[in-house]
Amino acid sequence: MKMIRGYEFPCILLALARKFRAFFPGIYWNLRSKLLIKLSGIKVGKDLNVYGRLYINNRRKDEIVIGSNVVLQSRFANNFVGLLNPSVLDTLGGGKIWIGDDSGLSSVIISSRSMVQIGRFVKIGGNVRIFDHDFHSLNSETRRTSKDHLHIKTKSVYIEDDVFIGTNAIILKGTRLGTRSIVAAGSVVFGLDVPPDSLVKGNPAKIIINKG
Repeated sequence: MKMIRGYEFPCILLALARKFRAFFPGIYWNLRSKLLIKLSGIKVGKDLNVYGRLYINNRRKDEIVIGSNVVLQSRFANNFVGLLNPSVLDTLGGGKIWIGDDSGLSSVIISSRSMVQIGRFVKIGGNVRIFDHDFHSLNSETRRTSKDHLHIKTKSVYIEDDVFIGTNAIILKGTRLGTRSIVAAGSVVFGLDVPPDSLVKGNPAKIIINKG
């Protein structure tokens, strides 16, 4: 009986947590995420709102910085664009992720080995991927070895203020999106230096200066 009692108490807590999540999902995910952020040593401003699952992978403090009034959205019921995954903030090696004030991100996956910097008032649509590295060496012989991770190419990504990135777009290493630029849904942007007030669309993406 002692062993049974030892297992009963955690099960009751788990059941209560699930009930709380079912009836108060917004409060539950906010509390869970803020606890995770505190344990991860992330710098965060005021009024962070998290809806749905958030996964964080950072090895050192100050690798991830989140500004004030930021929304991280990955709850399907809150966004019918078709969210497919949790929000993920992943830093590897010396990577950094900075997210500016008043920005909103939906089911975004960000992975950095150098720097992914997101400005203020940026809107990032559902299921967008932002990677500043290749994950593997581009040399096939190197990929066969245990030193693959030592030969990964990386170059920072900069997303300036008021940028809008449409759903399912992919932003790859070396890209800079100028102020107020727009990335069309489903576009793949690789290494472009996009001027302010431009439209980017296609795979591979091309720059169209006139957004009209």
